[in-house]
Amino acid sequence: MSGRILVVDDMLLSRMVLRVRLASACYQTLHASTGAEALELARAERPDLIVMECALPDATGPEICARLRADPKTAHIPVILFSADVGRALRLSALSAGADDIFRKPMDEPYLLSRIRVLLHHGAAEAEYQTQATPMLRMGLAEAAAQFYGPAHVVMVGPRPGHERGKTPLDCGLCDRVLALPDVLALPPGGPMPDLLVLSPEVLAQGGLQLITELRARPAIRHVPKLVLLGPECPLSPAMMLDMGAEDVMRLPLDTAELRLRMAALLARKRRYDAMRRALGAELDLAARDPLTGLFNRRYAMSRLSDLVAEQAQGGGGFGLLMVDLDNFKRVNDNFGHSAGDEVLVELATRLGAHLGASDVLARFGGEEFLVILPAIGAAQAHQMAEAIRQQIEERPFVLTQGGYKLLITASIGVTVHQPGRADGACTVVEKIRKLLDHADQALRLSKTGGRNRVSLGQSAVA
Repeated sequence: MSGRILVVDDMLLSRMVLRVRLASACYQTLHASTGAEALELARAERPDLIVMECALPDATGPEICARLRADPKTAHIPVILFSADVGRALRLSALSAGADDIFRKPMDEPYLLSRIRVLLHHGAAEAEYQTQATPMLRMGLAEAAAQFYGPAHVVMVGPRPGHERGKTPLDCGLCDRVLALPDVLALPPGGPMPDLLVLSPEVLAQGGLQLITELRARPAIRHVPKLVLLGPECPLSPAMMLDMGAEDVMRLPLDTAELRLRMAALLARKRRYDAMRRALGAELDLAARDPLTGLFNRRYAMSRLSDLVAEQAQGGGGFGLLMVDLDNFKRVNDNFGHSAGDEVLVELATRLGAHLGASDVLARFGGEEFLVILPAIGAAQAHQMAEAIRQQIEERPFVLTQGGYKLLITASIGVTVHQPGRADGACTVVEKIRKLLDHADQALRLSKTGGRNRVSLGQSAVA
């Protein structure tokens, strides 16, 4: 994995040793000898990761880390600290300041490189979200970051309650419950998910390294971070654990304060990623929506029609299509202004939606024209639905906010049905959709030329 790493150390020899180690793993390095220089380079160069000595001439590593976290431009750059003397106080200070990890010199090179790979992977994922984000998505991420989160749901994967074990997060009050491995693997997608999985030494002894891979392969829990606990004499390599997909590794006996800080860091990162996915999902949904009415737009309607036609070709059922067009709508804009016209369209969208089920699709097709897609419906039912919609539009006036004017508005509707079993195998999906829309449009013209405010049933889809 390529990446630029800022190495911060006041000793030239130490910087050179680290540069050689990182270069052998194909990483590019930047160098700083003081905390001030590190802060300046971090802001200017935006490295992918920072590896920093704790004892700098002008500041401590935790102090510089805290300043990095306080700056929006550097807040999410991963930081690894190291020192010749890593006591409990320094370790807790480093993690409290926002460091992702702290190593004792001389550093365990395989574990350091594994830790770097994990942090660079997370950093690359976050950078990709930020790079692709539009201003609206960034605003959504900012709002999500500020929202309130309730208590985290932390699950320990291990033996059933009552099994003998060493001191674990469950004993420290940091886990909600214990779930056996089969129960975790059986968690259904879409249901309530843990925010963090803590893998006990006992379950690792049973499942080995492949256990982490198995957990990451399950769609329901692949985004849930995994913290691995190793027994004091466990021969399994922490570096291998990280490379297999764990986000962090600790050995028993546990320091409860350190465990709490590491769990908090994992939960904060997960919540940030969850916010990114939600914001991206909301933006993708907006791309399929009409900005005025909030209904699906023409692009989405065409995509849904394509899916239904393809499903029908594979043995799926028929579906109906309604083309709804307001009668003499231009008069509304001419007499009352375009804001009044917009108000009518928004109210119409509400009335149309009141008649539809969860599987039906309502889209603004263009101007005052709306498209209704009704899966698994016949011609008679589609005609009946269209007539109910027409009556709903006609029977109640549209009241304008400005002036309180009550407008009597009607709609003409064209109906067609795409039926299974038709001899249309030679047509492409695009051709089938074009003919389907043509038949709905022809039916709509029949309603218009027949006097408006009526429903016409057109030819049944593709012949």
